[in-house]
Amino acid sequence: MSQSSCWVRLSSSYKRFSSLPALTRPITRVPTYTCLPPHHHHHHPTYHQRHRQLCDRADHTSAKMTSTMRALVTTEDHKATVKEIPKPTPGEGEILVKVHYAAQNPTDWKGVASAPPGVIVGCDFAGTVASPSSRWREGQRVAGFVFGNNPSPKRGAYAEYLVIEETLVFPIPNSISFAEAATVPLPLATASQALFQRLGLPEPSKPAKSAFPVLVNGGTSSVGKYAVQLCKLGGLYVIATGSRKNHDLLTSLGVDAVVDYADDNWPEKVRELSHDNLQHAFDCISEENTTPKVAQALSSTKGGHVLCILPRKTSELPQDLQRKVKVESTIVYTVFGRPIKYGTFDNCSDKDPRPQDKAHWEKVLSEVPEWLESGKLKPNRVKEAGGLDDVLEGFKLHQEGRVSAEKLVYKIA
Repeated sequence: MSQSSCWVRLSSSYKRFSSLPALTRPITRVPTYTCLPPHHHHHHPTYHQRHRQLCDRADHTSAKMTSTMRALVTTEDHKATVKEIPKPTPGEGEILVKVHYAAQNPTDWKGVASAPPGVIVGCDFAGTVASPSSRWREGQRVAGFVFGNNPSPKRGAYAEYLVIEETLVFPIPNSISFAEAATVPLPLATASQALFQRLGLPEPSKPAKSAFPVLVNGGTSSVGKYAVQLCKLGGLYVIATGSRKNHDLLTSLGVDAVVDYADDNWPEKVRELSHDNLQHAFDCISEENTTPKVAQALSSTKGGHVLCILPRKTSELPQDLQRKVKVESTIVYTVFGRPIKYGTFDNCSDKDPRPQDKAHWEKVLSEVPEWLESGKLKPNRVKEAGGLDDVLEGFKLHQEGRVSAEKLVYKIA
């Protein structure tokens, strides 16, 4: 029977009917059609009308399916679980990013313990632009970081999609993988804020005319590896601490002198290497027992400035060091231009949005692609640790101290 003389109606049974034209969108089950006599001509839609209705229904179903996403979300018992939640919608000046890879940071698992329920975990991401803006085209590869474990705005990298300001991502060079790009943003932002804004060291765009010493304690940490590279780009003489097995790694990143933090007298070795002229230090470990040792490595006559990634204070130092050493801390979440009060860090306030921190990070983001493309900045060494459902196992590895000199990354989408 020809289509022109036949009117059709959807039956209750489904099977493949190969003689019908293929629908414009793939469906897994094709409805069969039952022929009706010609006198039903005026009471039923044509084949083409029904075809369009089915396509519209498929469009609606597809849209409904993509209105949610999987994400790692905090729970009432200060833990986290993967669940389906609504997909975010970008606002003015924001983009929607489909997350391909997320990288693990200590702040991810530490933050879960104190975060309220229902927030998304994770900070560092790399992905593609899912909703374009005036700056970015759809499908463009980008990377950045968000304030994970935070209720307002509720964003996290361990999710299939996230929203971020269009000025707070960088385009990923073709030579850099998604996994490598995901390791860059948060630790690089922390290092640049600490070194250039807080310690006042020369930036890569205006390097030092003559090198002077700087110490990076914890040079093989994620932040430390970016810190030593930024210091070299700034024209400095870089001394870093690290375990003996990672000395070659540090020298490959441009470090001029490496000391083993397992040696009790390493501060004295630093004073020798710096000719007792060290006045700037960045403590990427910042535990109670590390910051005093960093302070001891500073010039015995001039003292200096120690910048920490955890809230350490000058008052924690021995009395003889308190008179000549200033200890301060920095928290990177001020780059989003919103007032925050985060613990007892020195650089944040619930009244001051610190626009200078956002402007600084935007400037660094504009320079990152060239640094990566030219090899001036090497991404952290990556170790793929599975997907979204494997993140909690990765947290456990970090907590047990089983991650060293490499970055755990997860394939999200």
